[in-house]
Amino acid sequence: MRIQHPRASFLILISVLILSACESEPKISENAIKPKITTQAVKHDTDDPAIWVNEDNPEESLILGTDKNEDGALYVYDLRGNIIEDKTVRGLKRPNNIDIEEFEMDGEEFSIAVTTERLTNKLRIFRLPEMTPIDNGGIEVFEGEAQRDPMGVSLYKDANDRIFAFVGRKSGPKDGYIWQYQLEGDENGNVIGSKVRAFGKYSGVKEVEAIVVDDELGYVYYSDEGIGVRKYYADVDKGNEELALFATEGFARDHEGISIYPTDIGTGYIIVSDQQANKFQLFSREGTKENPHEHKFVKSIDVSTNNSDGSEVTNASLGDLFPKGMFVAMSDNKTFQLYAWEDIAGDDLIIAPDGLPQHTKDAIQPKYITEKVVYDTDDPAIWINKNDPTQSLIIGTDKEDGGGLYVFDLHGKIIKEKSIPNLQRPNNVDITYGYILDGKKIDIAVTTERSKNQLRVFSVPDMKPIDGGGLPVFADREIKDPMGLALYKNPKDGLVYAIVGPKDGPSTGYLTQYRIDNAGNNKVKLTKIRDFGNYSGVKEIEAIAVDNELGYVYCSDEAFGVRKYYADPALGDEELALFGTTEFGRDIEGISIYKNDDGTGYILISDQQQNTFNVFPREGSVDNPHDHALIKSIELMTLESDGSEVTSVSLGNEFPKGIFVAMSTDKTFHIYDWRDIAGDDLK
Repeated sequence: MRIQHPRASFLILISVLILSACESEPKISENAIKPKITTQAVKHDTDDPAIWVNEDNPEESLILGTDKNEDGALYVYDLRGNIIEDKTVRGLKRPNNIDIEEFEMDGEEFSIAVTTERLTNKLRIFRLPEMTPIDNGGIEVFEGEAQRDPMGVSLYKDANDRIFAFVGRKSGPKDGYIWQYQLEGDENGNVIGSKVRAFGKYSGVKEVEAIVVDDELGYVYYSDEGIGVRKYYADVDKGNEELALFATEGFARDHEGISIYPTDIGTGYIIVSDQQANKFQLFSREGTKENPHEHKFVKSIDVSTNNSDGSEVTNASLGDLFPKGMFVAMSDNKTFQLYAWEDIAGDDLIIAPDGLPQHTKDAIQPKYITEKVVYDTDDPAIWINKNDPTQSLIIGTDKEDGGGLYVFDLHGKIIKEKSIPNLQRPNNVDITYGYILDGKKIDIAVTTERSKNQLRVFSVPDMKPIDGGGLPVFADREIKDPMGLALYKNPKDGLVYAIVGPKDGPSTGYLTQYRIDNAGNNKVKLTKIRDFGNYSGVKEIEAIAVDNELGYVYCSDEAFGVRKYYADPALGDEELALFGTTEFGRDIEGISIYKNDDGTGYILISDQQQNTFNVFPREGSVDNPHDHALIKSIELMTLESDGSEVTSVSLGNEFPKGIFVAMSTDKTFHIYDWRDIAGDDLK
């Protein structure tokens, strides 16, 4: 038996280990997708990118990327990958991950870039596109913890426009690994942060670096590197339950950078770096119809990056180079690679033009489009002038602080002397007729004033306030934020009620019904009658509509279905129907009811992100008045319509069968002739 020299054995062992390591390093596949642009190299080591979209000039958008060294930097590139030296921030102490969000301070809106600075245990914040620091030297994170080392960061803007940063670290506890901070402006023009919660599980295997937030759907995802991807609610008020752990199989080793390609109908892809395989694994953003937290594998994509840590994606068109959006991935040769989304998508993935579905040639054209409001239209109501229907009015909300109730004629012209300015986020509006105030019959319009947690009540058509400045609602609730509103006039006794929905609330008793009573001196007051109505907890209930004649109230549980109850509180709180659970793309929004005198008609409900309205029978079926089966879907020229209203009353020769009015996100309301909506198959 031959004895090998110990030194030779050692050298052979080292050679085998080196060879094994080389063999385990995957090569770029011949079929790997090639980047459109590779950026100029950084000095040390790229890690994570972000995309700032210049909405005024998309071709002037920017790529930001970290160079994660103790003498690192936050590099800024143009869309051709050139370093913009006068915007690049140098001298940072190991900047790791980065994200971008819109921020408001002192009434001004602008973009901010937030990066983790690992060696100082801080978040650093810069104003875009100038890249000037606005953090007074940085925000301390993980204070009091033995292990700090902030790495991952992702930003979230909630429905109330509050900004949060989710921060991960090199190591930490098995629960409460991620810390969430609220970011706010101070009196000196700096951004400060305060911790609002610690949440999130951690396997202890490696680390949690990659974090991403889906603002529209309200979820936060992060990579537990050797285990899988974890999912939680981004909203602190929804709790710390782990909603999903997926991508647990099929990865070479580390789960790394996460980015989300969205469409505005709630679909898209969660893109996760399979770091050591030079691949990205794609999972469904929307989950399955049965379970929104079941994120199934879609496909694996070979790319030309090496050991990619971080990535980012946008569906926005960025000019001729990236007309369908861009995917950016870090590569370990000190660069970032910029891919055209259509190259990533190939023949089998969605390409969403700016995230919005395109109108088809069959989309119904409005008769008129109103003049634009200042901020953001939301919900319309129609007041019928019974003496001269051609002089009827449309009243619509402009739902921002400083917005108002706009009054339009039937051609969409703003009637300034009737419009109510300077309301604080008026959300929904409704009208009822023949309210008896101090012995006199008047018509009234009621709107939710969300930022003041109250209702406003005005006489119509003179638009004079009769509420003493506002009527508080949800006094007994921690979360108020009144949004949805519908009025019910009981035909038996003439009593008028306001049914109000908040931004969030309990799973039962979500809606509150108030009776509108006389307060004397030509003023009204509210008397609470009941809490009723179920709530899925997924999004919110904003759209509410009442069928006075048949006595029902309908409300849109936005990501769940349409619920139906008795409007008369004396008949109880039983849920009579839940329908529309499978017929909508994502958000179930504005509800309006077209009424025929014989009790038939249609319930029209906005399929918001599809730019369509689904039509259901008002009367139900022959055997069951609560069986509302889909009749048809109607495509309109509105954009992402929140609210709508309809009347079957003749408004003169121009609208002999009534009108349908729908909000559009371009700050307008669209006015449709009902005959165009009805076509050949509706009455």
